[in-house]
Amino acid sequence: MKFSGMARIAATAAVVAFFTTSCANSAGDSPSQDKPQTVSVLMNWFAQAEQGGYWDTMTNQYGKDAGVTLDVKQGGPGIQTIPQVAAGQADFGVANADEVLLARKNGLPIVAVAAAYDTNLQCMMSHQSQGINGFKDIDGHQVSRVPSPYFDYIKSHFDLQKIQDINYTGSLADFKRNENLVQQCFVTSDVFNAKQEGIDVNILSVAKDAGYNPYGLLLFTTDKVVKEQPEVVRRVVSASIEGWKNFVKNPADAKSSIMKSNKDTDEATFDGSARIIQQGDYLGSQIGKMTEERWSTLRDQLASIGQLPSDFDVTKSFTNDFLPN
Repeated sequence: MKFSGMARIAATAAVVAFFTTSCANSAGDSPSQDKPQTVSVLMNWFAQAEQGGYWDTMTNQYGKDAGVTLDVKQGGPGIQTIPQVAAGQADFGVANADEVLLARKNGLPIVAVAAAYDTNLQCMMSHQSQGINGFKDIDGHQVSRVPSPYFDYIKSHFDLQKIQDINYTGSLADFKRNENLVQQCFVTSDVFNAKQEGIDVNILSVAKDAGYNPYGLLLFTTDKVVKEQPEVVRRVVSASIEGWKNFVKNPADAKSSIMKSNKDTDEATFDGSARIIQQGDYLGSQIGKMTEERWSTLRDQLASIGQLPSDFDVTKSFTNDFLPN
């Protein structure tokens, strides 16, 4: 079965159950070069190109010589990385920065240790025939999306009062036959697949056109792991960054791991998505690094729609302490 890149968001919004199969969780052990420590990293959806840097580490195992082996696990419907990592069912996970802030507000002791996407992949797509060139133009249209902070912010910021929300299925079928429909998407696989279907689309980037840009697919763990096993965190961060660097140069190693882990992977979609990531500078000039200014801006945006206190301390939600020098 071929899933839309955005279907993962629909699934995680609809399912709140914890992952019942325990992941390898050995971050409490000390790494040893004689016997590399296996550390689990839980993805938020089935293996795909958008997660490429993490899967590259499965092929190359950059941390092995330093005593750490990464066991990257694909997600799927019912997988929620934040509660599962917080509950000790995985050592590390991936999430967006706004998800981390909201989790911290709700008392979950997680902390971001490295960013993957400096520019978030989230977009909205419409038919070119509708002439939608900015977010204000969405007003009066049907919008297919799942409940999420990014669209709550867009509705408020652009004063969208006449949109008609409809159920998001993750499929292109409704979008293809309904030219009035505006649909959430990723700039990678969803846009590639729409063009493969012969649909002429306009794309609005949530990050670039709306100014709402949470770090995407950042790597996080718990306060406990950061405090008790800092060297493990350092080695996992270093390995992950090497994975992303290699993915940008040549996605072939990541593709090998992804094709093995997800038998439903569409090879053309992977290749198309990887090219978009490579050519779009979505990872930024210094992979992994985060700034307090960016986190504070995101806090202020979430506060403007009542989802965070305006004085929420963002400094406990992330750290750059484990990035390579």
